[in-house]
Amino acid sequence: MSDALEGERQMSMPIPSYFGTRGASGWNSANGWTGTGSNDLIMFESYFDCSGYTRDGLTVFPVASTLQDPGRYNSNTDGAVLQVLDIISQVRLSLTDVYTWVTNNAMPGMLSTDVDYTQIIWGQYRTMLGQATFQANATEYLTANAGMFGSGAPSTAQKLYVYRFALLEGSQEFNTLRIPASRMILSTIVGEEKELAFLMRQKRSYELAG
Repeated sequence: MSDALEGERQMSMPIPSYFGTRGASGWNSANGWTGTGSNDLIMFESYFDCSGYTRDGLTVFPVASTLQDPGRYNSNTDGAVLQVLDIISQVRLSLTDVYTWVTNNAMPGMLSTDVDYTQIIWGQYRTMLGQATFQANATEYLTANAGMFGSGAPSTAQKLYVYRFALLEGSQEFNTLRIPASRMILSTIVGEEKELAFLMRQKRSYELAG
């Protein structure tokens, strides 16, 4: 096995901005973002491709992660709370499941969800409140509360899923929502483990994904 892939690696995922209008049942899909068509949640989903590392028997060890999202969040709603959830996950997440969990104040990987703690590499939750002070035909949203979560666990998964969720509870038909373009960054070290440790990690990933 070549060690050409081993060492420090920085993965980055550009995420497009969103500007959409809520229909009678949910937000419209636009610019790579997906609306459920049945509730207040929208989602962007992509992934870091780690299949080359897995094929060579290598493990990805997360070191640090961050989200760059310079820009403004705004809407033409009046007083609705905006919740923003950013995640890097070893497993694919269901849009409808996340909606249920967030509305019940439970984040993926915490109790009351069916996602194991180790499966969430990194997560950030923010509550944003509309500020009338900045209002100019749109309510500007500022962060009122933020919390981090996730295990930072090493991974042998072929894909690390990148998610952005936005939930504007109480939104109405014809409301608009604007989310700035962003970038998810994951700094890692890619290396070879002892064979037994690598196989046990793959076994555990398979069991959790089942």
